[in-house]
Amino acid sequence: MNTNPRRADQPVDPQESAELLPAPGRPVLRQDRHRVLKEHLMEQIGNETVYELSGTPDASSAPDTPSAPPPPRRPRRRLVLIAAPLALATAVVVGAVAVDGVRNGEGGATATGVSGDPRAEHRQAVELLDRIAVVAADRPAVRARDDQFIYTRSQGPSSMWGGPSKLVRDSKGKVTGTKTYEGNVRSEEWQPVSGKRDGLRRLTALSPNGEPDPTQTEDIAMSPGFLTFRQLKALPTDPDALLKKLKSGSGVVKSRLAETIFESVGAILDQATLLPDLHAALYRAVAKLPDVRVVENVKDGAGRTGIGLTYADHKKPSETPSEYWVFDSKSLAYLGTDTSALLDATVIDEKGKVTAAGAS
Repeated sequence: MNTNPRRADQPVDPQESAELLPAPGRPVLRQDRHRVLKEHLMEQIGNETVYELSGTPDASSAPDTPSAPPPPRRPRRRLVLIAAPLALATAVVVGAVAVDGVRNGEGGATATGVSGDPRAEHRQAVELLDRIAVVAADRPAVRARDDQFIYTRSQGPSSMWGGPSKLVRDSKGKVTGTKTYEGNVRSEEWQPVSGKRDGLRRLTALSPNGEPDPTQTEDIAMSPGFLTFRQLKALPTDPDALLKKLKSGSGVVKSRLAETIFESVGAILDQATLLPDLHAALYRAVAKLPDVRVVENVKDGAGRTGIGLTYADHKKPSETPSEYWVFDSKSLAYLGTDTSALLDATVIDEKGKVTAAGAS
C-alpha cells in the first residue's frame, strides 16, 4: 500500500531511486526506501519496453524511437501479476503446508521451514499459493465505470501513512508546527477508475478499543495512481507474461530482483482483489519466485491472525523479511499485510462518501 503522496510535478530520478537501495548485507530496508523502490518499479511496469533479466532490451518489443519519459510518480495501491494456472497439487491441509515460523509479541517472525530445506519450503509455498489462487479466482468480478472510484478501507499503525496530523498553535493562534497521531489508524482511499481525476485519502485515528476518533482526522488529496484500475484490468493474466512485465526495467538491483517483485505485487493486491483473474494470476506468478516461504500465526495490521507468506533469501539468513502477506487460515481469503489490514474494497460513485456496500 502506498504511504505518502508524491506531488505530480516532482521529477522522477531513476538513478536516485537506485541509489536509495541498501548496500549488500544490510539486514532490512527502511520503510521509506521500500516505498521509493516500489514506486520506481511501478513506473517500469507501465513502460511498454520489455527487458530480460539481464537488463538487455527484448529485440522483439524494443521501440524504434525513444520512448517518452514516464509520468511522474503518484500514490497508488497494490498491483498483482499472476502466472498461468499451475497444475493442482495434491490437497494439503493448511496445517501441513504451514511452516514452523511463529510471530512473537514484538511483531517479529521467522520464515524457517519445517525441514530447513529451501526446496521443501518452496514446494510448500507453491502448494499454498496455488490453493490461494483458486480461492481468489472464485470471487465475483466487479464492473467499474470511468466516472467511479475504487474505495479501499485499511487499518494499521500511523507510521504506515504518516498521519493523521494536525497543526499546533501557540497561545496567540500562530502555527508553531504539526503533531502526528501515534497509534492505530483507519485509512480510506478513493482512487479514480480512469485516473483522470484526483483521488482522496482520509486518515482517522482509532482509540485503543478500535473506535474512530472524529477529532483526529486528516484528508489528503492524491494524484491518480500511475497504474489505474483500468490499467490493472488490462494486464496479462498469464503468469509468465506477468513476470516478464514485473522484471522489466533497468533500475532494479539484480540481487534484489525477486524480493522487489514480491514487494511490488504486494503493492497492488488490494485493488486486485476486485479482479479475480488478475488476483489469481499474481499468486501463481509469485509461486515461480525462489525463496517464497510460508509463515504461521502472522497478524495483519488489524491484529487478525492468519497464515502468512514472505520472501526470505535462504542465502542471506541474517536478513529480516521486509513484508508478510496474511491470509485467513480457513478460507485462505487475503487479509492484508503485517502492517496494513485490508478491511474493504469496492466501487463507489462519489469521492469522500461511502455507500452501504462499502460501509461494512
